[in-house]
Amino acid sequence: MKKNFILYLAAGLGLAACSPKGQTIEVSNTLNVERNAELVAVQIDTNRPHILRDAQGNEVAYQVKDNGIIFLADVPANGIAAYTWTEGTPAEVKPLTSAFFLGNRRKDDFCWENDKAAYRMYGPALLKENPSSGVDLWLKHSSDLTADAMYTQEEKEGKPYHIDYGLGIDSYKVGHAAGCGGLAIVSNGEIWPGGPFARYEILQEGPLQCIFKLSYDSVQIGDKKLTEEITITVNAGANMNKAEVVLNGDAIDDLRLGGAVFLHDSVQHLEVNAHNAFFTYCESANSDKGIYNVHQQKGIDATQLDFGRNYCAVYVPGVDEFAKYGDTEAATRPYKVGETLTYYFGGAWSKRDYATDEDWHRAIGQDVFCIESPLTVVVK
Repeated sequence: MKKNFILYLAAGLGLAACSPKGQTIEVSNTLNVERNAELVAVQIDTNRPHILRDAQGNEVAYQVKDNGIIFLADVPANGIAAYTWTEGTPAEVKPLTSAFFLGNRRKDDFCWENDKAAYRMYGPALLKENPSSGVDLWLKHSSDLTADAMYTQEEKEGKPYHIDYGLGIDSYKVGHAAGCGGLAIVSNGEIWPGGPFARYEILQEGPLQCIFKLSYDSVQIGDKKLTEEITITVNAGANMNKAEVVLNGDAIDDLRLGGAVFLHDSVQHLEVNAHNAFFTYCESANSDKGIYNVHQQKGIDATQLDFGRNYCAVYVPGVDEFAKYGDTEAATRPYKVGETLTYYFGGAWSKRDYATDEDWHRAIGQDVFCIESPLTVVVK
């Protein structure tokens, strides 16, 4: 199985003094599925440069974090993978995650990506255009970081990112809605889309993991206005981002929170797995009809192009309701103001890892299974 999300390890973490022979890191998998390219965290001495190697002696890239490291582990089903940690100068790590603010380059977009897909959310410079707090999905041909290059390509070469010039394409319509996995706020039987963020803060930057926070000063819910902070973690190898949301303000008795997807009018496939608390959405990857005009301006007949399929997914632990609110599908649970709600969302493209809708739904089901059963680590 190809692993697509994160895990934060709780059991068996140890800190031991380094020896000239190094240390052994054992990563254990109790599931009957392979766990490949899955991010694991290890508490270990990083005071001096070290090299991490797998059982075959191949060097493994890692990122220093907190009191240890994170790296992408490959672990067999019901098995253990051993890694060695010895002093030495590691090779340069290829960046697989990024998070950056566009500012004046593109009306305060905040963009992030990993090796799977790219995303963006809208900032204060777009306020007059009435954007939502939804998530835009950008589709990528390769694992390389391409979002900044796609912006630059338009700025310097006049090549719009709504046209695929080999890096990828923005062909997804967010609308004044949740987009691909934005926050669902439900009260009084209605869903309340938010507006653009007011501030951003990058909490962690690294080649394998980035974490950032977006703040919203005025979130309208019925006749009340609350504030919102959403912290998003993006990991290398992950199909889904982790979102942690806190609303502050006056209490609302019937408030529900979760994740949502904007349902477009293209050929689509919505599949809900209520037992495992997730749903997937698949459609023709041309929901933003404006891309036809952009292509026409460049002398390209977009009606003759195959855009493939784009995919979205939402997983909400503890969800107790899946419901449609107009053109939005939402998975929500009861919420009390001041609490932290955690949910997961993400997207992909049929021209990359998952050729069919069924492949995507199956992959997300496996991701959820892995999130609920994290790998464990022991340092010897």
